[in-house]
Amino acid sequence: MAQRLGPLRVPAIFALLATLPFMLLEYVNRRVFHEGYPTALFIMLWLLAGGAVYLAIPLMRDARAGQNPFQSASGTPLRVVLLALIAVIWFSTVADQLPCFLGVPVCD
Repeated sequence: MAQRLGPLRVPAIFALLATLPFMLLEYVNRRVFHEGYPTALFIMLWLLAGGAVYLAIPLMRDARAGQNPFQSASGTPLRVVLLALIAVIWFSTVADQLPCFLGVPVCD
């Protein structure tokens, strides 16, 4: 089982490191308000960050090996488009929810 999860381990760790500060901010700054914890929001942010890292790893490997990643047949243009889309969604979601993370009342 651990060998099957090997390729997902690095993206999961990086995604956790990218999402954890916002989870902690939400927990610390919003606990005085009587609202539910937005678990779905953080699952979405974690999945987006993990997907971005998972898509970026082959591009970084090609670049480190001295190859031009855009000349390989590994679907590089599609990877770049998906990475850009994921980045836009992730950063716009974080920017939209930042007042909530910082504890602003009635942030929605």
